[in-house]
Amino acid sequence: NMSSSQAITVAAVEGGGTTFCIAVAQLTEDGGTNIVHRISIDSSHEDPQRTLWECSTFLKGNKPPGGYAALGLATFGPVGLDPEKETYGCILASSPKKAWRGVNVLEPLVEACQGPDCSLAVRVETDVNAPAWAEYELQDQRISSLAYVTVGTGVGVGMVVNDMPVHGRMHPEGGHCPVQPLEGDSFPGYSWGHDHSPFGGKHTVEGIASSVALMERLQHRKGQKNTLSRHVLADLDDNDEIWDHAANALANLCVTLILTTSIEKIIFGGGVLSRNGLLEKVRKQTVKLMNGYVELPEDMSELIDLSSWGDDAGLMGAVVLARKAYEESKDDELLNDERTFPSDYFRGMLTGVLVSVGIMAVMGRRQGMLRS
Repeated sequence: NMSSSQAITVAAVEGGGTTFCIAVAQLTEDGGTNIVHRISIDSSHEDPQRTLWECSTFLKGNKPPGGYAALGLATFGPVGLDPEKETYGCILASSPKKAWRGVNVLEPLVEACQGPDCSLAVRVETDVNAPAWAEYELQDQRISSLAYVTVGTGVGVGMVVNDMPVHGRMHPEGGHCPVQPLEGDSFPGYSWGHDHSPFGGKHTVEGIASSVALMERLQHRKGQKNTLSRHVLADLDDNDEIWDHAANALANLCVTLILTTSIEKIIFGGGVLSRNGLLEKVRKQTVKLMNGYVELPEDMSELIDLSSWGDDAGLMGAVVLARKAYEESKDDELLNDERTFPSDYFRGMLTGVLVSVGIMAVMGRRQGMLRS
């Protein structure tokens, strides 16, 4: 077995709008990981530099002498995912979190993780693409695609298709897909969406199903102008109509994912889905909205289910990113060695041939001089 002195130590960071979760993990010989240290750091105070300093302090305090072998960062977005661009690992200007716009999340974490002996392998993903990858690897039945949907203060969608997270123009933002609302719905949409969200946040998945939207819907229903705390949702009955609106919006999302990507598995996470009975409402409404157009499984849990990782889905996603980054760096080293070997080998052969030809030429000249 791999001893602690030989163990490959990696760092994983899940960046959330209210909490940053960090894990120090060791890679096992069977391709798994063991978490040896972890911490949760408050990020709700709108002071990014303070949060990143606390994260860096923890990582430095648990750093092995040679530094970490890899870093996986799964963060809220929108975030730059192209390693060739200056925005890689930075929160983009379109983020609803104003204090974080333009903040380079990756740079201070890399500085904290690097050691003197080896280079640091890095992989950055969204906080939904990363858990999508973690969930994808857990599937017993081999599939080619999976979507991970988290429903909390916002709605995020991550996707893995053909063994790779989906990027493209940016990364999936399925929480802003339009929704066919329930009949007679007069809710104008959540306030967050009015300025920058697609469709102005009206009749979108996030504009209806997020905890912010649910709280504002309750406020709208009661005719109150004062902002309610999102904690009031916990006191609502399981059969309150608010959950029907949430289920309908999420079922609309499921149907959209199935129709546009032919997705094979949809996994839900986030605090809103802890509501009793909500997932089953989503399954039933998905079947209703699909209207028989695409064949769906009789047992809808085969298609739509909750995260296997529970509240740790984002952090485990970051751990998977770190492991992937390390494995890819080793593959690149091996590939470079394979490329180097033939060129060095043939260069040596050519040198040897030239030297031999030179020696033979000199000897030939000498023999000619002796004959003369």
